[in-house]
Amino acid sequence: MDIENWLKEDSGKLKISKQYFHHHAYEIMNTHDKLRKDFKETLSSLIEIKPRIKLTKGNKSKAIEAGYLNKEIRRILTEVPDNKLKLEVSEERGVFYFSENKGSIGGFDFAIINHSQNINALRNLCFGELRYHNGLKRWNDFLSKNPDLKALADSLINIEKTGNDLLYKKTSRDSPLIVGEIQFGNWALAYRDFFKVLKANVQNSVDCLIYIVPTGNLEAMLSGGIVTFDKTKKILEDFAKVISVPVWIIGLDID
Repeated sequence: MDIENWLKEDSGKLKISKQYFHHHAYEIMNTHDKLRKDFKETLSSLIEIKPRIKLTKGNKSKAIEAGYLNKEIRRILTEVPDNKLKLEVSEERGVFYFSENKGSIGGFDFAIINHSQNINALRNLCFGELRYHNGLKRWNDFLSKNPDLKALADSLINIEKTGNDLLYKKTSRDSPLIVGEIQFGNWALAYRDFFKVLKANVQNSVDCLIYIVPTGNLEAMLSGGIVTFDKTKKILEDFAKVISVPVWIIGLDID
């Protein structure tokens, strides 16, 4: 396809071209086989694209607008079957915050959370032994932004018993704690992402980080100096003893 005709394209087929499993990520994702298969199938979808022309040392080549690509991948992730996935998730003192509103609050691009455990942790911060001074406001703010969780919160938490932490007992039926990033930015952002998941892991025992990065044709269509599959794999190999969180790197390409 010539460069001029490329600008007329409006769709592309994603595919997982490479995978790498760090620190027991393979065993963890195989334990949750349906989730793994759903992710792989979803990331092999037809998506809308915004083509552009890239000029490198005077040479023109096909390129894709990264911001729109990121948006499309987020969209299809919300279509994962039996979806428990939340977008724009941040972690603070063992609690994951998110909102049904579309405004970004930083943190991870997406996460799959055990909501019962998360609300229990929030309850302890708001009404437990070392509670926030504005705990009731924080509690109400969280539920006002996530009305789908109010019934669960009402059935799980008795906020009248203030001053005591409530223990949460995990069961084999609990969903795994998965956090995820879609990273097409500057290569140095990979280090920030790994520090971020290590911090979240301190109080939460993250089961796996799903790290979606470009490779192959898709890598070539994005800007230079970005996070890529090969660079990410090398970081994990170089810091294997430091990055203790399991990581599933997904190298995404496009046809």
